[in-house]
Amino acid sequence: MTEPKGTIFIIDDDLALQTVLEYALRDAGYDVILAHDGEEGLRKLETLTPSLVISDIMMPNMDGVEVFLQLKDRLQNQGIPIIIMTALNRKPWFADLEAEGAVIMQKPFEVERLIDLINSTIE
Repeated sequence: MTEPKGTIFIIDDDLALQTVLEYALRDAGYDVILAHDGEEGLRKLETLTPSLVISDIMMPNMDGVEVFLQLKDRLQNQGIPIIIMTALNRKPWFADLEAEGAVIMQKPFEVERLIDLINSTIE
């Protein structure tokens, strides 16, 4: 059995997208852990050290921007990159998130493009 390339933690309330990403990332050699909203994501990240975090922006209970702002210092200090997915058209405040270290991925996107981004970011 091959050693996994790393663990990808996905925070997204869209079950269909979670499923597609989970299968594609597992097929690409990654372990995948899922959370359905920002609050669950923050709870799981108290005891989890993933290789990379992917978070949606628009979610119930706590959006991806709030998740990013609460996690960025701890994750970045550990060298863990954060990709934020969004269906929103580019907003001026995206530049602020990017300046803080987030990578913004516009939806819809090709799964292969996301996997390429993950591979290059982790390596």
